[in-house]
Amino acid sequence: MDNVEKPTKVSFWSKLQSVALTVVAIMLSLGQWNDTKDAVSSAYESFVANWTNDIEYKHLSTLHVGQTQAYITSIFGNPHVSKISKSDSEIVYFYYGNKKYQLTLAIKDKRLSGYAVVGLNPDFQVSVPYTTQTLLSTPLEHYFSQTDRYFSDANNIEYYAESHDLGKKAMFYNLILGAVNYGNFSTSDRSSVKQLNADLDRGIEDVSTVLATSRKLTPNYFAVTELAPKVMVEGLLTHFEYKTLLKID
Repeated sequence: MDNVEKPTKVSFWSKLQSVALTVVAIMLSLGQWNDTKDAVSSAYESFVANWTNDIEYKHLSTLHVGQTQAYITSIFGNPHVSKISKSDSEIVYFYYGNKKYQLTLAIKDKRLSGYAVVGLNPDFQVSVPYTTQTLLSTPLEHYFSQTDRYFSDANNIEYYAESHDLGKKAMFYNLILGAVNYGNFSTSDRSSVKQLNADLDRGIEDVSTVLATSRKLTPNYFAVTELAPKVMVEGLLTHFEYKTLLKID
């Protein structure tokens, strides 16, 4: 009787090694290994960003006052627009446009002195630093019981913003919260801001009532800065600047 040769059994690890080598070979055939990894990573981020805000939230969470401009550029790339502060010629505002949010950096001596985020979509609820809140979810009056200082305009840009000193636990940084008209900004929000500015222009002595109405706005904007709040607020683009220089369809 002839001997029948039995097939050799291939182990699991041998199969796994073979598959891994095949995948590497395919990647290398498409180009260099690092280039392939970058392409795969970019494709993955684009896929995730199309369905969630997780990638954007992760990137924004890396921002901290005091970082170098070079480090930030390595994460966000080169800015789309820049302009020099009118209050301090050593400060340059850099702007990044995105379909979901707008990012402003205040740079002085190649160092981050402040940054601001405007949420453009209703579901872009990024965490607000030094709070347990997120943008576009909670009215201003629920963040702080009262405001330290407030800023508003209804001409070149319609907005209401208020600043809060974060104290020594946060290096005395200022947290600025507000609603800006090129973010997720409703008709009622616009009416509230216009009414506030009309009352201020009339020179009313007691602004507590109109401020109480403005503090019911749900913020789509926040900024964290070591600068004077008015300098950081100055970095807000006018509606014309945003529409012509930065808006991404």
